[in-house]
Amino acid sequence: MSDQNLADSIAMLEQILEVMPQDADALKALYTAHLKNQNIDRSFEYLGRMLNVAASNGDASLFEYIQNELPKFKSTHADEVTAQLSRIRTLFGVHRINQGISRASSKAAHEAVDNLQDSADIAEELAFAWKLYEENQLSQDEYSSVLHDLTEVSSQELDVPISVMHVLNDRGFSNATRILHHVSLRSGVPYIAIGNFEISEQAAHALPLSYPKHDGVLPFGFVGNDLLVAVLNPFNHELIDSAEKESGHRCHTFLVDSADYDEALNRLRKVVEVSAA
Repeated sequence: MSDQNLADSIAMLEQILEVMPQDADALKALYTAHLKNQNIDRSFEYLGRMLNVAASNGDASLFEYIQNELPKFKSTHADEVTAQLSRIRTLFGVHRINQGISRASSKAAHEAVDNLQDSADIAEELAFAWKLYEENQLSQDEYSSVLHDLTEVSSQELDVPISVMHVLNDRGFSNATRILHHVSLRSGVPYIAIGNFEISEQAAHALPLSYPKHDGVLPFGFVGNDLLVAVLNPFNHELIDSAEKESGHRCHTFLVDSADYDEALNRLRKVVEVSAA
């Protein structure tokens, strides 16, 4: 293929991705094209985008393809390759567990499915952790530790959400405050100290308790007809869409740290209990 034909193919594939950003075949073709063109950084970028697609759909063959391609970049992207391989092991393991449970037919397996559906989906938190690593907010060792803790607690029944912010707090991470401000800046979601806000009864009943308890979105007030919610992962846009549909209100999000979130969750529970008495 001539250089011009290769350039034309890349341009055409990039147009396809503008319309279908999750198209694994287009991503794979672009990865191969940039690799042939010896554009190492761009090819590695597309390999990472393929992993994001595999993470969202659990495509075992795509996981395997990426895992086989990553060693090509050990000399140029050593740390990133190690982190991506760790991410594959975590993500592929989670999908295999979920698929195995969904195929089982015993009563115990059905109970496990119910528990899994009631618990937080850690896929968004795994993506959040990767974003922090990519943006140099976590070192490779810190990223690996966060992944380990997220997967470890995902099998436990907790009264608080499974979140990157909780893991960082539990580990006594010294740069947690810096990360909060970085995340606020990158997401455009303002950081607040939610302890300064009283949770109204109306707000406490705006969403089912499963949202603040498991999903990481906590309603605490209203401005007009708009609902104010505290979040632990401001990049989880699907969760906010779900909260808006469930509550029937437009949601304004505010980032909080995990300790403040847990304290607010206890206050919200008390408001719900008192109003139910």
